Amino acid sequence: MRIFAKVPPQFWLNVNERKKLGGQALLIAIYLLTSPHANMIGVYYLPVNFMAHEIGITLEEALKGLRGLIETQYCSYDDHSEFVWVHDMGFSQICKQLKPADNRVKAIQKIYLNLPEVSFLKAFYDKYANAFLLEKRSE
Repeated sequence: MRIFAKVPPQFWLNVNERKKLGGQALLIAIYLLTSPHANMIGVYYLPVNFMAHEIGITLEEALKGLRGLIETQYCSYDDHSEFVWVHDMGFSQICKQLKPADNRVKAIQKIYLNLPEVSFLKAFYDKYANAFLLEKRSE
């Protein structure tokens, strides 16, 4: 479990689509950034019932809010593996560009290589490979 998470102030400046979804979607969006299950790259195991329980909402409310966040491209969810990807979380939790000597390069690579096959793995790699100096995923 992480002991530290950043919620960038820009979160509140870029919420027009999420505001239309209602307060629960905003609550879920913040939860996804600060979840005790999260990691710094924003790809982690999160069954929807965990989210519902920890926020204190019904499973139906959690599913509805999550679907709305997916539609606004805030996150992706792989139903089969129950992994979530918060699209910009890597940048907000780490930085926009790492240097090769940065110790986080190895840590991120380790997290990435330990991910299961999820539907958004290629999209994650395409978004972050250059910024985080990711190696190709081994097959």
